[in-house]
Amino acid sequence: MLKEIDHENRTDQAGLERISAQRMSHRGMKRSYFPGIIDIVDVTDPAQIRTISNDSRLDRDFIEHGPVRNVLRLWKMLRIFSLNGRLFPTMLPRTNPNRAAAQEELWSRLNVKADEVKHGPAQLEPLAEWVRGIGTAEKLNLLVQQSVGRLFVETFTATEESWAAACTVLEAASSSNVLRMLGWHISGRLARAKALLASMVNGDLSAVNGIGVALHHIVDGLNKMRQLAADPALRSSITTEAAVDECLFAPTTVVRQAKTAGEIGGCPFGRGSLFILELGSASKGAANRDLVFLSQSWSRCPAERWVPALLEGVWTRVLATLHDSKQSRPSLINS
Repeated sequence: MLKEIDHENRTDQAGLERISAQRMSHRGMKRSYFPGIIDIVDVTDPAQIRTISNDSRLDRDFIEHGPVRNVLRLWKMLRIFSLNGRLFPTMLPRTNPNRAAAQEELWSRLNVKADEVKHGPAQLEPLAEWVRGIGTAEKLNLLVQQSVGRLFVETFTATEESWAAACTVLEAASSSNVLRMLGWHISGRLARAKALLASMVNGDLSAVNGIGVALHHIVDGLNKMRQLAADPALRSSITTEAAVDECLFAPTTVVRQAKTAGEIGGCPFGRGSLFILELGSASKGAANRDLVFLSQSWSRCPAERWVPALLEGVWTRVLATLHDSKQSRPSLINS
């Protein structure tokens, strides 16, 4: 029977006995294990996530054999985040000979661009206009995809087709329906979507990840920013730093796999155990915002400075225009 392991006391519970939510969350880890069926550890504690994300025994050096549910999860993930046999950079292991250099180069390049956008240059006006309340959701989608695409190709122009392709990737990643995923694989729908995106950025898989996956978090952030801007009292009281922080969204989860058997934080694991790091929930709270981009990890997001800078630049333009508009209103007193 399925065993739930209490990682605080390191005791196995036989059968389908369940541990209370309080005890399961005390150390922020819960291992679901049944030989040949499942071996997955869900991690919600921020400190444990930091430890696991830097533990050399736990990596993205994925092996597609082992418990059935582990294999299915990896099969789905690796086929979504790859193209023609090449893994997206976000799937490459720490030991990949080219990963670190490419990641550092992109990080440095995006940092330069971060300095260019944080003060709200004119190029951000279309996004700022949308945040002020002008335009549809469809308009925002294309604006964000185009902004991200032009980090890689200066002439990148988002289209309805390129946005639909990004939505296909998101839907595939979000779906738990393995049969649907298999159908997409057989029909070629997902492959066509990724091929279209790749054709627009010269085959750069970091760019494909940006315009097909990561951009959805920026869209979420700007939707949140529009809500902030629509509230005059909040808009006038919140600091720019706080507004930007409100608009940062982490990936829901990231995955690591054990390369060898061992133990961490009182949790035993076997070779091939999957660790699901729940970044979406763990990154809440001021002390844990580094988890939005895994900034303290070898796998930190190369856009960890650019995304906040973009949001800061947009918010700066929004505030400036709304302030000028308020100042320019004609007074009716003594008229």
